Amino acid sequence: MTIQVPVRLTHEDVSALDELVKHGRFATRSDVLRTALAQLLEEDRQKAIDDAYRRGYERYPQEEWIGLAGLAAFAAFDAAEGGDPL
Repeated sequence: MTIQVPVRLTHEDVSALDELVKHGRFATRSDVLRTALAQLLEEDRQKAIDDAYRRGYERYPQEEWIGLAGLAAFAAFDAAEGGDPL
């Protein structure tokens, strides 16, 4: 089910929407707006996750040896895959 939401935009913003449609990036103005909203909501979701991790590490700081072990494991994996030295 969809709900129509009236929105007021400047002439410049409508022109920008129309350019995106004209150049084939989107089928309609609505597609542009839905995609932009989805991206904004995903960015907010990712920010909330990042903030939760930050709060967790502030509350329970990682011991230095864990970070060093993880870095050593990553370097070994990268070398095994033929990557350039880190």
